[in-house]
Amino acid sequence: MEDCTEDHMKMWRYKAAKFLQLAGVDSLDPTRRVNFHNDMTKLNDRNTLDQSMCRRIFKMDLQDIANSTVVLADVRRGSGKGTGTAMELMFAHMKNKVIILWTDDGDIPHPFLESIYTEKYSNLDDCLLACSYYYEQPTGAI
Repeated sequence: MEDCTEDHMKMWRYKAAKFLQLAGVDSLDPTRRVNFHNDMTKLNDRNTLDQSMCRRIFKMDLQDIANSTVVLADVRRGSGKGTGTAMELMFAHMKNKVIILWTDDGDIPHPFLESIYTEKYSNLDDCLLACSYYYEQPTGAI
């Protein structure tokens, strides 16, 4: 979410949360802590931005991933720097989480992302359908 406006961060997540809620899937939204992130960026004195604040953000994000079944990640080129996203995706991969990537249409594949995702789509609707699939209950006897 680095270098993104609050609207850019929240708008697609709002749509995703509504869709998943209708599908009966609980979701965690990392932008629920956007005020905390904003408070950090207001600190112009780098000495004030202590390691505890950085570690708090890092640990809270990792806890969200650890408590999730599916991780939906916006890795489109216009969605910020992606340093945190890349680290979070590797953590999700190491925890054997389902990873759904939202990419730009015709995006040039990145070797690391290509190695760790479960499914990849170039539009949000397909991503959301894929996410909900992992929560559907099988019907009938096997």
